[in-house]
Amino acid sequence: MGNLTFLNAGFLFFLAATILPLIIWLLAKKKPKQVVFPTIRFIKASQEQEKKKTRFKNILLLIIRMLIILLVTLAATRPLFSSSHLKPSANHPPTALAILLDTSYSMDYVYDSRSNLDRAKDAIKKINSLSNSDDRLILVTSDENWNRLHSQIYAGSIPEDIIEPISVTYEPLTISLMLEQAKSRLQETQFANKEIYLITDGQKQEYPSPSDITLQVINIAENEDFSNLSCSQAQVLPQLAEKSRRQTIEFKLTNHGNKDRQEVLVRTVLGEAKVGEKFVHLPARQTVNQTMVIDLQKDGWQSGYVEVVDDHLEQDNRSYFSFPFYLYPQIAVITQNRSLPPALYSLLRVYAGSEGKINLIEPQQLNLSMLNQYQSYVFLGTPSFPPQMREVINTLQSSNRGALFCLSANLSTEYRAFLENIFKVKFGAWQSQPKSITYVNPHHFTTSLVAGKSLQFNNISDFWHLEGREINALLAGSGETFALARDNFILWNFDPGSERSTFLLDAAFPVFAYRCLEHTSSSIATGEKYIVGDIINTHSVITPAGENLLFSNRPYKLSQPGIYILQKADGTETVISVEAPRQESEFIPMNYQELKNVQLLGEDWQDKIFHTRLGYELWKILLAIALALVILEIILVKSEELRSIPEAVPSSGS
Repeated sequence: MGNLTFLNAGFLFFLAATILPLIIWLLAKKKPKQVVFPTIRFIKASQEQEKKKTRFKNILLLIIRMLIILLVTLAATRPLFSSSHLKPSANHPPTALAILLDTSYSMDYVYDSRSNLDRAKDAIKKINSLSNSDDRLILVTSDENWNRLHSQIYAGSIPEDIIEPISVTYEPLTISLMLEQAKSRLQETQFANKEIYLITDGQKQEYPSPSDITLQVINIAENEDFSNLSCSQAQVLPQLAEKSRRQTIEFKLTNHGNKDRQEVLVRTVLGEAKVGEKFVHLPARQTVNQTMVIDLQKDGWQSGYVEVVDDHLEQDNRSYFSFPFYLYPQIAVITQNRSLPPALYSLLRVYAGSEGKINLIEPQQLNLSMLNQYQSYVFLGTPSFPPQMREVINTLQSSNRGALFCLSANLSTEYRAFLENIFKVKFGAWQSQPKSITYVNPHHFTTSLVAGKSLQFNNISDFWHLEGREINALLAGSGETFALARDNFILWNFDPGSERSTFLLDAAFPVFAYRCLEHTSSSIATGEKYIVGDIINTHSVITPAGENLLFSNRPYKLSQPGIYILQKADGTETVISVEAPRQESEFIPMNYQELKNVQLLGEDWQDKIFHTRLGYELWKILLAIALALVILEIILVKSEELRSIPEAVPSSGS
């Protein structure tokens, strides 16, 4: 059975013009009045036979003219004929073919010494070999940047010099977006026959809703048992006792395969030097926590990665870490007090270590040049609020540094208004009656270690009543907030010198306070984790590839995993670690049977390329027949004219 469709179906209306020659013929056919003369009766018999021949030729010319109009009109509608009985051949009609190439990082999975991406490139080259110069080929990948440069309409084949450099991307476009780009390019070709193929490894993705073109899927991944290992969430563990240069790096290892993996090598790299390695056992389909101890050789920013050695998929083998470390941090306490409360002083002394310094600075003596001299800032009480104090706090905030604010009863109105703006709260009255801590935030870094623990002493006295809709409470109870966080700033809404706050005597307080200092300072911290695709603002950045890019505090999108160095306008640096996403570390096969207008091709997909899903165009054939009929009409008309010329009659003698 065949199927006939029309690209320009609107022109079918003009088929009515086919009967115009018939109408003209009927209207023009008028019989004259017959007058028969006896002298010419002998001629009538021969003329009757000639009229029959002429009438047949006129009818034939009428049919030819009607067919010419019919065929030309049908050619204008661009009819397409398709049939399941038509066999493919090398002489397929001109076709616009779009290839969607999945370049998500799971395509780098290696088996038999080759990656799925390599197999996909071979598939594109095979399609090139099946095309001819009349075809138009389009390649759209999951990489938006690559598409901007190379996703064009190519005549005959896609250049191999743009195929080979294609690599995986950590921020792949969705199939819907790739399909939109492909359909837009196909529309530009104005070809009748359009085909779209998706080359992928079969990893589960979100497919678009049905469209007017069937999406043909070529799965280049063989039935290989997926056996991937991944490393994630590498971070330094805080030192809650005496600080030393021996640091513990914690990380997670996951076996995504169905078989146990024995003697898996894991190593830690600090800077460019390997500082530790060990072998681990990874049970099938499980995640295990591991640690490794490293020795730091110097103060300042530390960065590196933990790597599990796995040859199948290298994109998720590494987990990066970065953190600042100062064995003996310098602490600035901005206060008008001559001495520190015992609980706070003991904590700062332990945190600073034997050689660290704790300097008390009056608010009026603050200046921006001090920012690079200290790793921790504590604002204690401070009834007055001079302009330089405002300037220093604003600079700390804009540079993503932190500070610890400890409140007292004698805060100025201006200072309270400033804190209200930073922490998005509203100050009420000063409260002296003790209230119990009933909530400890289990999700924040500062309180995660003490959440869920029983507090022997849990009363807080001498605090401000705070209200606000965006409070990120760390400690709370009885409708009051005792500690809260906003970015890298921590607010202790209680007087650390109060003798009526029993929480200062509880074993949880030193842990909580120590981690508050870690969170707000640049002396030692776990470092902030970023994921590829996150947006940051920086003056300039040094990428993992070593590129130095200037942005002048404009947004910058992190595009690859690794260690980035962020530089401020004043020259100070911050080091951040950027992780690759882990969504494709676990292989989840796609169920194509549930999808509409999506067809999964088998291993014989090469035999189904250029099969003209819409059909073969007939307009050229119709025009050729119409031209032949025009020629036939001319021949018939000329032959009739030649027959109508009378032969010369010889003159008779007298």
